[in-house]
Amino acid sequence: MKLDNLYTLRRDFSIIGVTGRTGSGCTKIANHLTQSFDKFNKDGELRPLSDFDPRSHFYRKYNILNNFMASEGNWIPFEKIMYKNVIVLYLFNKESGNLKYLNQLLKKYFVEKLGEENSEIVTKVFKDIVALHKEYVNLIDDIKNLGIIKDITSKDKLLKLNDVFFGVDFKQFCHKLFKVLENYGFYRRTLFLHFIACNIRQSGDPLKEKGEGIKHVYTIAEVINRLIKARKLKNNKKPTRIVIDSLRNSLEIMFFKERYSAFYMLATKDVVNNSRDRIIERLKHSIKDENDIEPTADKLLKLDATEYKTSDFSKGLFSSPDVENCIQKSDYHILNLKQGDIKKFFELYPKEKFKEYNFLTRKEQLLKLMGLIAQPGLLTPSSAERCMQIANTAKLNSGCISRNVGAAISDEDFYIKSVGWNDVAKGHTPCNLRDINDIIAPKFEQELKESSHYSPFEKGDFSQNSSFKYKGEYPNNFPIALKDYFKESYDKNKNDLNGKNCAFCFKTVHNHYEGEANQVHTRSLHAEENAMLQITKLGGQGVKNGILFTTASPCELCAKKAYQLGIKTIYFIDPYPGISSDQILNGGTGVPTMIPFAGAIGNAYHKLYDSFMSYKDEISMTLELQQKNKVGIQFKTLLKSLKKDKDIEKLLESTKQFTDEDVIELIKRGLLSSSQDN
Repeated sequence: MKLDNLYTLRRDFSIIGVTGRTGSGCTKIANHLTQSFDKFNKDGELRPLSDFDPRSHFYRKYNILNNFMASEGNWIPFEKIMYKNVIVLYLFNKESGNLKYLNQLLKKYFVEKLGEENSEIVTKVFKDIVALHKEYVNLIDDIKNLGIIKDITSKDKLLKLNDVFFGVDFKQFCHKLFKVLENYGFYRRTLFLHFIACNIRQSGDPLKEKGEGIKHVYTIAEVINRLIKARKLKNNKKPTRIVIDSLRNSLEIMFFKERYSAFYMLATKDVVNNSRDRIIERLKHSIKDENDIEPTADKLLKLDATEYKTSDFSKGLFSSPDVENCIQKSDYHILNLKQGDIKKFFELYPKEKFKEYNFLTRKEQLLKLMGLIAQPGLLTPSSAERCMQIANTAKLNSGCISRNVGAAISDEDFYIKSVGWNDVAKGHTPCNLRDINDIIAPKFEQELKESSHYSPFEKGDFSQNSSFKYKGEYPNNFPIALKDYFKESYDKNKNDLNGKNCAFCFKTVHNHYEGEANQVHTRSLHAEENAMLQITKLGGQGVKNGILFTTASPCELCAKKAYQLGIKTIYFIDPYPGISSDQILNGGTGVPTMIPFAGAIGNAYHKLYDSFMSYKDEISMTLELQQKNKVGIQFKTLLKSLKKDKDIEKLLESTKQFTDEDVIELIKRGLLSSSQDN
């Protein structure tokens, strides 16, 4: 209580964004954070202390955390901002958010695929929306009268925005609106919101697909930012804690990371039950016709696959959901496990692989996060967190311009043996330090000819015996291919680089002209491969039964090498696309166990585990401890420095400890004076 002011910035203002694939529990986790501690603690997802071995360190960690969070003021519930409600707010805030405009939106986007004939359904759903519009006409007028939400700065308008969005009427309106849409197809409703959100991020207009580059990509994030400021203003000196459910665009995540130091990005992963089963369970409450449930689940999973592994970013479309990147950019990872999932979890991931107990259920993992936000350094990181943080830091060394990956290899007791990152072999120049102009427009041709930064092949001077051959007659060598690949875009937009190095990916250009997608042409070693080679290079230490930590997960080639080295456990952030798990890691005997990483990495690792002061000092200040016998201890130290005096030497031998009263008495007797005379 005495040091509460030290922690007010953390406890009184925090924002959590939640991301994850469909069915991975984003909404459930957001809902858990809005509960009081008593309610949070009641439904059995927090395992009792009696489940754990009292001799273990985890037993004591779990006990410390539970005692701390049960104390008054340490658990502060969050308020939820639902992303889909923000879309509704934006939609009805626009002048175009009238009934005629809504009808146009429904005709174009309330579909199961674009271009579908849906006039009959639109007529029905529009009639229900008109009735809802009449019921909430005053609320809708209030929304329109707010003006452009992302530009609101006045105190009065912010307070009005708070009253509208966080008010009961708006929440009921959104709930009823979504119900109306779901009555005519749950998948239609989902796809409808998907298209509107993409359009807003692309053009600022829910009905307009094409926009001006990335000008509007932060539009929805800026509205959420205003909502946070409005809530903080309304709460005045009371705590403001917001959870955003859910973020699916990685640029929006970067917006909040740059804007708020108190922002934590949480990714949730479904690791036991098939996501399809969870989706089906949820749809039972939303779809009346049971025959529609499974087909709808399949459609939702197909949409999820599109939103997870989009290629739109490479085309310059930054408005699309890109959940894979969102998970990669998250700094706190949670496994979506209920208590009933634990048995199944340990069937998939045997206990002996962990070497330590862990916070496993989603509520236990959330409890840990809440405790560390309230009291940084309350617990120390798990062994897996420590090792993954090293891998995550290592990836920053990567010179790859496509994706940065880090890896670390430890023995079975989590002692690090090697670290690696994806980069070119030693002696080669990383891709981020090379420039297309060096090849297609060299200032000094002789300098390029003698340069060690580019291979003979890249200079167009490859061996006559080379088997290399581009498909077709043109281009006939790499410099021409590189120039042809970049020429139009580079000449048109080079000034927009604003002095930045125009690095290029050799593999991309080469594969483009060969008509292949060959990973062999990459110049870089993979992070896992690099870490494995370092072990051989630096002394050949064995890592049999060891653990691999990777910020991605092994491809087929690295999976084979991990298998050959005897790696028994692999922790990963997000699965690598491909067949490495099914084809390599799960084949044969002695199969390595793939374990999804849970815990903190990146900036959150430091924010959560770096305590404000030493714990000893905090306890001393809180209890107002006074060091007893301080004068006596200092006096004894002084006497030891004068030990050559026989009287003092005898005194030290006869008296083990001097109290403050002893010191006063000795001074009165003039001992110090006599020793100084000697």
